[in-house]
Amino acid sequence: MNSERSFFQMPLINIGLHFDGIGALPKAKLVPKVARKLLLEAHKFTGKEAFEDGIVDAVAPPAEIFNAAMQYAKKWQSKSKADVYGVLRGELVGEALVKLKGVSYVHSKLISRRPKVKLEILPAIYMKNIFRTVSPLPSETICLNDTA
Repeated sequence: MNSERSFFQMPLINIGLHFDGIGALPKAKLVPKVARKLLLEAHKFTGKEAFEDGIVDAVAPPAEIFNAAMQYAKKWQSKSKADVYGVLRGELVGEALVKLKGVSYVHSKLISRRPKVKLEILPAIYMKNIFRTVSPLPSETICLNDTA
């Protein structure tokens, strides 16, 4: 995570949005105090705060972020060969993953409480501009797949 310009926030309480399973991952991965701060207070964590509270695994200055990401990827590359990492990670956060996989439009329509806000899809060009101003990426960008 960019140590100077990034932030992490889940402002669901501010906009009255809820869907079943939204608290599963914070509950599974974070200490209760941080999970409450994230979900119930909609706290806007800086990169440093997110790292200190265990929300993200690493922070780096913008000039070093690509190299930091590559080092992090290389650290885990050797452990992923037999998929043992994925199995162990699934055991750690398995309950949360099951709940998150159950979240879908149809599932939501059948059993979830109705949200108190109407979301609108923004045009792709608008979203692209938002992401460009919030998080400029280097010309070579690597996406780390952390679904295991």
